[in-house]
Amino acid sequence: MKKALVILLVCLTFCPGFASCGGQNDPAGTDIPETSEDIASTVEDRPDLPSAEEMSDISGEFNILVSGNYAWNDFQAASDNGTPTESAIYRRNAYMKETYNVDIVNHDVIKFNSANGSGVGYNTIYTDYMSGTYNYDAAIVGTYDVSTLAYNGYLYDLGNIPYLNLQKDYWDQKANQDLTINGKLYYTTGDITVIDNMLTHVLLFNKEMIKAYELDDPYTLVRSGNWTWETFSALVRSVGEDANQDGVRDSNDIYGLLTWNDGCLAVLASAGEKICSINAQNQIELTFYNERVVNLYDMFTALVYDNSHVFNYQYDYINGTNSKNSTWNPTRQKMFDSDQALFHFNLLTAVAKHRDSETDFGILPYPKYDVQQADYGHMVSAFHCGFVCVPEMSKNFERTGIILEELSYQGKKLLTPAYYDQTLVGQYTRDEESVDMLDIIFSTRVFDVGIYYNIGTYKEQLAGLFRNRQSISSIYETYRNSAETKIKEINTFFTRLGN
Repeated sequence: MKKALVILLVCLTFCPGFASCGGQNDPAGTDIPETSEDIASTVEDRPDLPSAEEMSDISGEFNILVSGNYAWNDFQAASDNGTPTESAIYRRNAYMKETYNVDIVNHDVIKFNSANGSGVGYNTIYTDYMSGTYNYDAAIVGTYDVSTLAYNGYLYDLGNIPYLNLQKDYWDQKANQDLTINGKLYYTTGDITVIDNMLTHVLLFNKEMIKAYELDDPYTLVRSGNWTWETFSALVRSVGEDANQDGVRDSNDIYGLLTWNDGCLAVLASAGEKICSINAQNQIELTFYNERVVNLYDMFTALVYDNSHVFNYQYDYINGTNSKNSTWNPTRQKMFDSDQALFHFNLLTAVAKHRDSETDFGILPYPKYDVQQADYGHMVSAFHCGFVCVPEMSKNFERTGIILEELSYQGKKLLTPAYYDQTLVGQYTRDEESVDMLDIIFSTRVFDVGIYYNIGTYKEQLAGLFRNRQSISSIYETYRNSAETKIKEINTFFTRLGN
């Protein structure tokens, strides 16, 4: 769906007459599909909801808890006159009010570093469960909190909610597949929200620097399937200058790559690998350690530890510790906007921070492990993201299913296009090619339960590689017993639920 949506946006942006271009040779002004395959391809996924005559009264407030580490909500907008996404939220709420007499009520308890597995979102739903209180019909909860809620029995299985059809294209099928354990799915994502899009790892690049250093066009490399870590590393090592000639490599110099600590975790997904996967028995399995992963991190660390070509704005190179977080955004923004970095690892949220920059930049997927790898891979930041769930204490699951299904479908029609519009069509990006790159990125996201359930604390060890400089073998062996113990606990819980 998103591919077709992006194509439409591009056509509307670069061909103002697009809306009237099609069907000019057809007397009826309509292009008619000529084959059954064409007809099938035009059929849109729509909710399978009861008619107005069959539907019971679902009017009233629908209360959605929004909690997590990143300040964003998809359910509250003051008017139709804000940003494209704000306007879409307002219009979706207005549709729900007009069609069902439902008032979407957003409850924000967002606070940075508050979703750690037993944070604000977890405690809010846990407290309701223990007291038998019904306060929220649904929620979007920070990743670590929603995972803990799931395997402690405080959430309702989404697969058992009437009218909630998770096979529809406005629900994320990759998330459904990666997050279902023993046939149970307690949280997921889709077009109901754009937070998962915003918090996907991507790679920005400076197009003028590509030309100045006479380097291969990254877009061509991506399309040809040759955008690999080996190719990427060679490009990064082509750039590195002590710009002020003071003999010190710091934020005043020029680099092939501007990175951060989270890149050490995101690289795993780029190779299509995970800390844990769902195996053929529909249980969690530890898949972190294998020859491919070891080789991947050998390549990656050899590159990012090279301070003559790579700068980590979250790392204090003098003291070997994390730099002050108050310096992170100013440093990385100044460096990329000042043409001091050819490439820049970050989240899609970083794109908006360069809206007013004169730097001509584009968006790229993370490199693949090698040319044999079929698909690119992209991590959704677990620390920042949140997922849709339904508390066990919700009262009317039939009503909840109808409203969530409609919200997600209207999100496909209104919210996701608005997000693309705001991210792609305005001043945020400068080229048509980034549209194709985002389609690749969004279609190859990896949802890793090993990260979400904090199996073996491996996510923390990988994110800390810049400080501890440990080998993958050492990390794996040190935390393997605790990882296997937690996996057994979670699998036992989900197996018991399935009986």
